[in-house]
Amino acid sequence: MRKSLSRALMIGLAMAASVIVTAPDFAPSAEASTSVSAQRSRQCSQQARRYADRNTRRTTATGAAGGAAIGAVASQSRRNTGRNAGRGALIGGGAGLLASTSRWNVYYNYSYRNCVRR
Repeated sequence: MRKSLSRALMIGLAMAASVIVTAPDFAPSAEASTSVSAQRSRQCSQQARRYADRNTRRTTATGAAGGAAIGAVASQSRRNTGRNAGRGALIGGGAGLLASTSRWNVYYNYSYRNCVRR
């Protein structure tokens, strides 16, 4: 019983080895495709990150400029105009930063999808 079991096991291993040896090799082309795909994905990710960062900085700067203008206009006296403009810029910049941070993923996904489709 033991002898026939070991023979059957050896025959099965030999058949499995022959299938593996004679099977066509698709690995190099798959690896090359995966490498190119990963490289393209990294490139698109970097491009999308730059796009999202650029657009969020614009929103923050616009908020700060708008806040400074509103702070300066809202100032009732000439003596406190600069201080109120600074406070307005700080508040407007903070609000712009909050708004832009929530939009960062939207900008990133938009740019990444457009890059991958090319």
